[in-house]
Amino acid sequence: MQLHNYWDIVVSRIGVVVGAFLVAVVAATASVFFVPQTAAPYQASLVLAVKPQAEPGSDNYYRYDGYYAYVSSEYTNDDLISIIQTTDFLQAVRDHLQSKIGSAPTGSLDGKKAHRVVTITASSPTANGALALAQGVADLLTAPDAEQKFFATFAPENVTVTMVDQPRIVAGPVGRSSLLNVAARSLIGLGLGIGLAFLLEYLDDSVRRTDVEGLLGWPVLGEIPGRGLPPMPRKVK
Repeated sequence: MQLHNYWDIVVSRIGVVVGAFLVAVVAATASVFFVPQTAAPYQASLVLAVKPQAEPGSDNYYRYDGYYAYVSSEYTNDDLISIIQTTDFLQAVRDHLQSKIGSAPTGSLDGKKAHRVVTITASSPTANGALALAQGVADLLTAPDAEQKFFATFAPENVTVTMVDQPRIVAGPVGRSSLLNVAARSLIGLGLGIGLAFLLEYLDDSVRRTDVEGLLGWPVLGEIPGRGLPPMPRKVK
C-alpha cells in the first residue's frame, strides 16, 4: 500500500479521527484544570553511621577486635529505623525544631540501612521543611542524651552516632506545564483516532473501486453513486 492510500484512509474516516481528538482535548483539559493535582513532596536525606562500642578487653580471652560490636550495629540500625518511623519520634523532632527555630514543619520520616550505615529521608511539602526535619533528626540522634533516649532500650553497648552525609535535598516536585500536558494528551488522542480509523478500514469488507481493478485487472469506466433506490410504494388493499 502506497503512502497516498494511507492518507485516503484517514480522509475517509476523518470523523473518527477528529472525534477521538476532540474527546482527548476535553478529557485532558478537564483532568488538568478541574481535577486537583497532587504534587510530590520535597525529600531531604542524611546518612548516619551507628557504631556500638566494643566490649572492653581482658587478658583472659580473645577480644575479636570489636567484631561482635560491628555485627550488633546492624541489629541496632534495624531497631533505630523502627523508632524513626514512629509518630512519637516525628513529634519529638517537631518539638525540637519548635524550640530551636520557632517552627515545626509537617512531613514524614523514613529510614533504610546498608549494613552499619542508616540513610534517613525526610519528606515535606517545602524544601525548607524537608531540610529542617532532616536536621532535626540529626540533632536528636547526635545529641549527648541520645543514647539514653533512643538507644538504651535496645542497645546494651554504648552507641556512637556519626554524621556521614549532611542533610540535603535529594528529590522534589517535577515542574510541569498545564498547556504542555494538555497538548501531549491531545496528541495521544489523535494517534488513537488514526489507529481506530485504520482498524475500521481493516474490518470493512465492502468492495471498492481499487479492489475491482486489482482483482479483475480491468479499469473502472464509471460508477453509480451510492444514493440508494427510492422505496417501493406499498399497495393499499
